[in-house]
Parts: sequence; structure tokens; C-alpha cells
Amino acid sequence: MSWITNWITKGKLAQWPALIRVFVFLGIAVALWFPVAWPFYRLSSQDKLPGGDLIPTAMLYLVFLALLPQWQRRVHGLRQPWQAIGFTGFHRLGRGFGLGLGIGVLSLVALGGIQLGMGWAVPNAEAIANEPWGTIILGGALTALAVGWSEEVLFRGWLLGELERGLSPGVALMTNSLIFAVAHFIKPLAVMLQMLPQFLGLLLLGIVLVGARRVALRPDPRETSLGPAVGLHGGLVWMYYVLNVGHLLQPTGRVPAWVTGLDGNPLAGVLGIALLLGLAIGFRRWAVQSQTF
Repeated sequence: MSWITNWITKGKLAQWPALIRVFVFLGIAVALWFPVAWPFYRLSSQDKLPGGDLIPTAMLYLVFLALLPQWQRRVHGLRQPWQAIGFTGFHRLGRGFGLGLGIGVLSLVALGGIQLGMGWAVPNAEAIANEPWGTIILGGALTALAVGWSEEVLFRGWLLGELERGLSPGVALMTNSLIFAVAHFIKPLAVMLQMLPQFLGLLLLGIVLVGARRVALRPDPRETSLGPAVGLHGGLVWMYYVLNVGHLLQPTGRVPAWVTGLDGNPLAGVLGIALLLGLAIGFRRWAVQSQTF
């Protein structure tokens, strides 16, 4: 990898436009990953690889993690690359994670409570009595940790940092959120069309998570961490998993599905959109206030 790091240093990429730097980084990562991953994709296409595309996808992320600190040091001259990404110490990271996790969990609990209170859903007594709740809760927690950490290091750690070096905060926020939403649509066309109602929700979720990333916890208003964004993302994923896989709520049909969420997904419903708008406003105010006290 030394020839790559020497090339990016000599090219003075730090002075290039932000989006070009992003594409250069991704191009290097894919070039390193593809020769090794291609045989696994062949096996996956022939249904000979357990987990389908999981192994080659995980390999790409490992390449990303290996390349990232080299990029931060060589291109941006950072002596502590992981701190710039958002790993700002166990105490700060853990405290932010806990706060974000609580907000994410309580947000979806409130969403379910509104549906019950309005008579739009009722508790599913059969599921409550028969589902293996220990397995569901643990599976949801593991999924939330994996999704929360992996996506936040990528989108609100590295990508947001690259965009903020060259773009205004507002443009960086919208660009990051748009890329985040579009990335979830890199699927076969039929699946993309089926997911289309989720696009606005994913865009708003990206805006919310950027706001969480910009929250500075006391005592230093100048230092933010990945903790709040990872916790919030994980909390939302965890509670969605529990509610969805556990079939906790049963719709009554009093309102159309687009109110509560198409196919049971709150990101594709008016109620979920309203929640995300509220979170976006709240985290923006919190981020601004936390950095000016």
C-alpha cells in the first residue's frame, strides 16, 4: 500500500475539491478490494457461498478501515486520524452513545405509543405470548451495533469530514444526507422501485444523524464525537427490529398504511417523517447551542 500513500501525498489531494477526493478514495479502496473479492462474488452468484454477498461486502469494509488512517495522515496531515473521525476517548464516546441510544429507543417507543393511543394499532397478544423475545432483543441489539458503527464511521466519520473540508456546513450536510439515502438504493431495479417511498425518510434520517454528529458534549464545546450519531442510529435500528420482527403492533386499518408506514416501515409513513423532522430540528438546535455555550 506504500505506493498508494506516496502517490496521494505527492498529488496534494487535500487541495482538490471535496467530491473528487471522495471518488479518489473510493476508487483506491475498490481497486485494492476487487481482485480479492471477485472469486467470492462468483461463488455467491452460484449460491455456493454461505451468507451470499456478506463476505465480500465485509472485505470491502475492512479495506476501507485499513486505508482510512493512511488517507487521513497522508492527505490531511492528521497525527490522530481516528480522533478526527470521531473516536474522541472512551468516556466521551460512551456518554454520547448512551444519550443517542436512549433518544433512538424512546423515539420509536413514542411512535408506537401514538399508534396505540390513536387506535391505529393494537398490541399483538399472540406475538407477545409466543415470540422468543430473548433472541429477538439480542438479535436486534447485535444488528443495531453492526449497522450503527459501520455506517456512522463511513458516512458521519469519514465522508462528512471530507465534505466539510471544502463545502459549507449546510451544503456538506445535504450532500452527506443525499449520498446516504442514495447508497441504500444500490439494489436491483425492482427492489429500488419498491423502496422508493422510503427515500424521503432516509434523506431526513441522514440529516438527523449529521445533527447528532455535530453535537458537542460538555466540557469542551469544540470537540464532537461519533457517539451520539452511532447511539441514535443504533437505537432506531434496535427498536425497529424488535417491533418489526416481534410483530408487537397489529394495525387496525383505521388509517391508510401510508400514515403509519408502508410495509410496516416508519420511514415510509407520515408519522415517521414527522418524527424525523422533529429530531432534525431538535438535534440542529442542540448542536448549535452545545458549540456556543
